[in-house]
Amino acid sequence: MGFNVCYLPDYDDMIKYYNSVSLEVFVNRYRKYDCWNGSSESMEFLESKVKEYYELQQIQMVDKGQNEQTTT
Repeated sequence: MGFNVCYLPDYDDMIKYYNSVSLEVFVNRYRKYDCWNGSSESMEFLESKVKEYYELQQIQMVDKGQNEQTTT
C-alpha cells in the first residue's frame, strides 16, 4: 500500500484552476490524496474550499431529508 502525496500548485495557479471548474470538481481533484504539500496560502485556500464543499453537502442532505418527509 502506498502513501499518495499531492504537491499543490502555487496560490495563483490554484485560484485559476478553481475559477475554471466547479467546486465539486475542484475538491474531488484533491481529496483522493493522503497528504498535501505546498505553500501555506495554497493549503489554506484548499482547506477552506473543502470545508465549504462539505458544508454544502450537509445542507443538501438536510434539504433532501426535509423534502422526503413532506412528500410522504
